[in-house]
Amino acid sequence: MRRELLIVLFLLLITVGVASRERSMEYEHAEPGEFMERNSQSAPPFPVRAENASKFASAAGEGDSNCPPPTILIHDVTPYYSRELEAVVEVLDKYNYSSRTVLFVIPRFDPPYHGDRWDLRRNGDFVGYLHSLEKEGYRIELHGYEHTYHEFNCSYEVAMEKLKSATELMGKVGFENMSLFLPPAWALSNDSIRAIGEFNLTIVLPDYFIPPNGSKMRVWNREYTWYVGEGKAEERFLVAAHDYNATCREGIPFYLSIHPQVIVHGDGLKVLEKFLRWLKKE
Repeated sequence: MRRELLIVLFLLLITVGVASRERSMEYEHAEPGEFMERNSQSAPPFPVRAENASKFASAAGEGDSNCPPPTILIHDVTPYYSRELEAVVEVLDKYNYSSRTVLFVIPRFDPPYHGDRWDLRRNGDFVGYLHSLEKEGYRIELHGYEHTYHEFNCSYEVAMEKLKSATELMGKVGFENMSLFLPPAWALSNDSIRAIGEFNLTIVLPDYFIPPNGSKMRVWNREYTWYVGEGKAEERFLVAAHDYNATCREGIPFYLSIHPQVIVHGDGLKVLEKFLRWLKKE
């Protein structure tokens, strides 16, 4: 009996350890304790249960007209996801949100799998589309180089080489003077942070922005449209609205992250539209 109990306890510890590891991977960074503090706050867990929806509804309220409009950050901008991006832009344009939206572009998407197929230099139509969005007010910024697995969890020398290649490629297709860098999968090393700063780029993370001088600016940057099930749009919207008002009261800038290839599934676009409509009513 004692042996069986020990086996059960051992299996339970393994299960808890795996679950904890999975949660820690949500915003994974190399050696996070060395360059950024983990925020003790977090977005409420999904899904919001029906019995709790009224709590978030009352907390969300009607919004505070004194709060600055949130900025939307679109990840994974590449010709590979051009149709998905167009679907997101259609919603944003409906609410005249171009001037509050940043497009984080991958210069050369995943060559280990696709070769040069999604290199911006070989996709003139998509580059032209991005330039037209830029003229409408959308901001073009940098999202890594090739978006390979944890590509900026690397040495200083490798990071400098990738940044040089990325900025040169972007310059060849007409995008220069970028000031923001969103690392793929949020993965960084202390060395790559130093290299990014030397390119005069501010690093965008979930809890902080890191300017070129190495300081930290507190922000709230979350994704509320990650694989939203059908019929779940209202629940996700209520959480986003609650967090927007809460961060405003604390004086923390609010950023809404979006992956085009994810938001188009289920009710993701409905969450975005509900949120933008709510902001417009403030």
